[in-house]
Amino acid sequence: MVLSMETDAEPVLTDHAVAARDRSTPLPPYRGIFAVDAVRFTANPSARLPGLSERIPDLLCEAFHRSGLGMIWTERRFPQSTGDGYVFGVRPQHVPFLIHPLLDEMQRVLEEEDGRLRILDRSLRLRLRAAIHIGPVPDAGNPGQDRIGTPTNDTFRLLDSGSIKKVMERSEPDVTLLGAIVSQRVFDDVVAAGYTGVHPTRFTEVVAEVPGKTFRQPAWLYVPRDSRGEDVRPSTPSPRPPAAPPSATMIVHGDNIGGSSYKAADHGTVNVFPGSRHG
Repeated sequence: MVLSMETDAEPVLTDHAVAARDRSTPLPPYRGIFAVDAVRFTANPSARLPGLSERIPDLLCEAFHRSGLGMIWTERRFPQSTGDGYVFGVRPQHVPFLIHPLLDEMQRVLEEEDGRLRILDRSLRLRLRAAIHIGPVPDAGNPGQDRIGTPTNDTFRLLDSGSIKKVMERSEPDVTLLGAIVSQRVFDDVVAAGYTGVHPTRFTEVVAEVPGKTFRQPAWLYVPRDSRGEDVRPSTPSPRPPAAPPSATMIVHGDNIGGSSYKAADHGTVNVFPGSRHG
């Protein structure tokens, strides 16, 4: 079988290969797939939903350009609004940039937008979940078929998984405005391989599942500004023990009446006096 070498185009089969088409078919081009979804979108006033939906691609555009990735945004493939979200594809070599610097910049852009929304209407809120995957999907300029395939389906499953939803539910809504989940494939090929600017230890391994679906896959969470409780945070180094008191006498002004003093071994006398705390 002889195939043309056109980049990102469907290979052209020669005449003697046509008969094999019932057994094999060309693989679609690989695309990075990026999708976002608004957290509790319908909790906002109904009259505000169209405007919020329209703002999502605007905010993505702003984050891309502020990250120096304007060309990737301009060249995005099969973009589509989902009402409470947005999805598009990028060339595979651009996937590392979807993680860094884009995700951190999206958090900052959403922080600024949050301030504007509160001025407009104190009940408005726009927080996003993001999912990043990679795989072969149609991309031939056909709006009815482009991006349709298992990789896109899996991207939306990641976005709807309990793992990323719990991150946003357990986070402080005024602090954590973006939570991201990446597929195992993206983590292995992009993060662990060292192609993105975020260290692998910043990610938390999870099993992504969607209630009522057969989907169950390993995945990795990344939260630019994490405000979750300790029960769901990745392990962190133990805090250092407090430093020993200095060798000179240390004077501590306490808040309670009736100060006292004690002898600190090998470090002189520590006096505690009543009065107000300073500093």
